Amino acid sequence: MGDKAQPTTLQEVLPKAGLVYSEKGNLSEVLCKPKIMPLKSVTLERLEEMEKAAATATAEANEAEKTAEEQAQASFAAS
Repeated sequence: MGDKAQPTTLQEVLPKAGLVYSEKGNLSEVLCKPKIMPLKSVTLERLEEMEKAAATATAEANEAEKTAEEQAQASFAAS
C-alpha cells in the first residue's frame, strides 16, 4: 500500500445519443416586469385590528367602571 495519494484524473464523457447544450456568449441582465407590492402586509393589518379591538375593549371597561362608580355614589348619597 502506498503512503502517497496519487491524483486521479477524470476524462470527459460526451453522450453518443441525445443533445449536448453549450452556451458561449456574453451574459447580460434580464429585466423582469415590476411586481406590485401591498402597502400594508397582512400581518400588519392583523396587528392593527388587534390593537383596535384592545382599545375598544379597554374603553368599554373604563365606561362600565365609570357608570358603576356613579351608581355607587348615587346610591350612597341617596341613603
